[in-house]
Amino acid sequence: MVEWLKKEIENHGDQARIIPIERLKDLKSDIETLKCAETLNGFQHFITEKIYQFEPPDTDFEIRSVMIMASPVPAYAKVIFEWQGQRIPVIGLARSYMGKKDAPTTTKQYMRKMLKPLGYQIQSAPRLPLKRLAVRSGLASYGRNNICYVDGMGSFLTLVAYFSDLPCSEDVWHDVGSMERCNNCTICLKSCPTGAILENRFLIDNERCLSYFNERPDDFPEWLPKSAHHCLYDCLKCQISCPMNRDYVGNVIGPIEFDEAETEMLLAGKTMREFPPGLREKVKFLDMDSWLPAIPRNMRVLLEKGGGDLSLDVRI
Repeated sequence: MVEWLKKEIENHGDQARIIPIERLKDLKSDIETLKCAETLNGFQHFITEKIYQFEPPDTDFEIRSVMIMASPVPAYAKVIFEWQGQRIPVIGLARSYMGKKDAPTTTKQYMRKMLKPLGYQIQSAPRLPLKRLAVRSGLASYGRNNICYVDGMGSFLTLVAYFSDLPCSEDVWHDVGSMERCNNCTICLKSCPTGAILENRFLIDNERCLSYFNERPDDFPEWLPKSAHHCLYDCLKCQISCPMNRDYVGNVIGPIEFDEAETEMLLAGKTMREFPPGLREKVKFLDMDSWLPAIPRNMRVLLEKGGGDLSLDVRI
């Protein structure tokens, strides 16, 4: 059953692993051990203590397993803003490829369609530590940058987890660590614009990561140079420079264009409810709605510097 299901999932372009529900206690133990072994910053404490949940939910079926799935996404999206009579190119992320729904929606739809005739069910498990689950299950491997890599996708992917009543007789539990190729490679460390990736520590300093600042509406810290900004939100430098992503960095979409009026609405900090349908659709597709309070500030920096790019100053 499990092998058939994994092959059907691969036919949809995704990959999956299934682990027994009993492994949740080991997953929780992993996080507790991490909290004791590492000096966590405030954001990491928030994630481990407030975001992660390990108790299975109440369901109308007996939960017997956890499924972790990876779906490929574009490396990035080319975006163009019309602003002050200019067409300014920037970089954005995207929830999916054009014409496709995002991974949580797509996977849930086809999984339920496949499992219902067989008498099995799933329920979303969004608050498990998805990266750690993916690595422990053998679906993914960690890079030095703490980002997950999956064969055939690189690190350009979305992880989705489900509780299920599927039986799981195969119990595989992999060790945690960076990929062997990372041992003698420091490219991501050198390409990080804020020094968040640390040479002698497994965890990055995520309170120094550009993504941390790009997704908060506060003022940027004074020490953060304007040259670091290249993306509407998040940061792509360590992924674009990574040799393990060499075959996937060309998977880009766009350009997705915003006219002068749409650009001004975004800069003005309008809400999704105030956007016309066309603008709302583009914002959701680029996942900008998840970080909308920070978008006007991020856009202004990029527009004033003439756009964003992924140029790298890396000495290998």
